[in-house]
Amino acid sequence: MTDDVLDYSRPGPFTSLNSNQLRLLEGLPEDPVGVCAAVQSLVIQPADAAASGVPEDRIAEKNIRPVSKLITALTALNPAPLHRPRTPETRVIGTCRHFATIACAILRARGIASRARCGFGTYFLTGRGVDHWITEYWDEDRHRWVRVDTEHLGKNHVDRPDDLAPSEFLTGVKPGSSIATG
Repeated sequence: MTDDVLDYSRPGPFTSLNSNQLRLLEGLPEDPVGVCAAVQSLVIQPADAAASGVPEDRIAEKNIRPVSKLITALTALNPAPLHRPRTPETRVIGTCRHFATIACAILRARGIASRARCGFGTYFLTGRGVDHWITEYWDEDRHRWVRVDTEHLGKNHVDRPDDLAPSEFLTGVKPGSSIATG
């Protein structure tokens, strides 16, 4: 591999899990969209955390960046494997970035090419792009990246949050170009 090519199937500095955390992945779905759906029960947005009575001193969790540290914080609240849904007070507090990077880390730990993407969701407000993070995974059968709104699967913001159309999520890179972010 040359220096200008990234291997999206291998964990990176922010998507690596500690060796003792890998056992927590057992029981998670095998398919990428199933993994993304499972991540929804691991993270809670700061406003939702406050509304659920989570102590304000935990809000700083939203500033944790490496997934290994997010999983450490999460399992300190509830040591159960990651396929077990958590109550709001036992989820790690995070943003759309956290939903995307945790899903990416799990997929990469399984050798599935994936990446967290930052850009603008055009499905939240009519005529406006809202800054947002999603997860992409490489679908070998379709020979393309599939964009998944990990945070909003099962919600009605967009028809197919499991396969966003190029116009529904805009990045700084034209879809299909050879330049990519990781």
